[in-house]
Amino acid sequence: MWLRGTQVSPLSKQHLSRTINLARISLIVGLVFLHYQTYPNSTASPFDGIDPAHHPWATFVNSFVLFFFFSAVPLLSMISGWLFFSAMTDSSTNALRSRILHRFRTLYTPMVCWNLLFLLALALLFWRSPQHPLLSQLNLRFAAASGWDYLNAVFALTHHPIGYQFWFVRDLFVTVLVSPLLLVLLRRFPYLGLLGLAAVWLVGHDLWIFFRTDVVFFFYLGGLIGLRRIDLNVAPGPALALMALYLVLVGLRAWAPAVIDMVERRPEWLTGGTRAMRLIGVAACWGTLLWLARTRLGARLAGYGGLAFFLFAMHFPLLAAIKWGLWHWVPAQTDAWMLAHYVSSVVVTIGLGLSAGWALSRYLPTWFALMNGGRTLAVSERKRVAAS
Repeated sequence: MWLRGTQVSPLSKQHLSRTINLARISLIVGLVFLHYQTYPNSTASPFDGIDPAHHPWATFVNSFVLFFFFSAVPLLSMISGWLFFSAMTDSSTNALRSRILHRFRTLYTPMVCWNLLFLLALALLFWRSPQHPLLSQLNLRFAAASGWDYLNAVFALTHHPIGYQFWFVRDLFVTVLVSPLLLVLLRRFPYLGLLGLAAVWLVGHDLWIFFRTDVVFFFYLGGLIGLRRIDLNVAPGPALALMALYLVLVGLRAWAPAVIDMVERRPEWLTGGTRAMRLIGVAACWGTLLWLARTRLGARLAGYGGLAFFLFAMHFPLLAAIKWGLWHWVPAQTDAWMLAHYVSSVVVTIGLGLSAGWALSRYLPTWFALMNGGRTLAVSERKRVAAS
């Protein structure tokens, strides 16, 4: 892979599997932090960066973590592409159909189930309390929603679903649907296809069928790595150097509003640079995860990999509800208390998500498998989670 050291041996299947599980749970935890979004007492979006005038320390930390985990979706997409194409020796219609149907069961079906659950629960909340603050955090307005809005809320056909995080699953499934075309490009014009998708992604075009094209670009990149049998190993030295570079870039991007005027609009060059920064982030995070997977801590964390999808699915709007509830307990609107609220909201959300997933896998394994996309927890995994 990138920056491979001469003394690095090929990855073993065990190490690769552990790294993928570690990536899944750690990157999903990162997405929970990312989806905290704006502080309740602030109008500054963390997607812009620090608010130099109001609560600079709290807004910088929020923005820094957000920009760091901008690499989560690309890296998860790349892993998905690698898994989809790496073992493909038969490119027949039947082989592709089988893989697409499998992804329908593991991606789209649980997305629909979760969105139905969220829609019913939040519709009940709207019926009981139409002015509840939690409802303002949703991308669905019950008072004015049309039938098409409700269809999108569940199936994400042309708009984000009510479970906002499922835009990623929807785009990943659409990518799988166009995988026959991607496979043609990978076999006949691999690098031309890569450059084309990279250009589309960098300019922010959605190709009319995606919400964001970073999913399809990095899925294609993972497929290219898999089909070309490119080694996934990265030497620890280059990996840590890349991580140091990435942290500097993330820090500079979070600090940008302090030196760049973004009052009226964000400069296009800054938006493009923020996207491109994810290429370094993907390499840095993968290399660091490879190193961490060799440690005892990494092995322990990888044991939660089977719960990653469940946590991803459950965390929003749960996080929005916890964020709203805990804000009433903040004694003062200082940077320190804002950061305490930020961390506690995310930690409680993660704790509830993992606990609910573990309990469901133990006592209602059939329902857990449905809501977790067919992914089940082995007994050893449940024991490891329970002991933690």
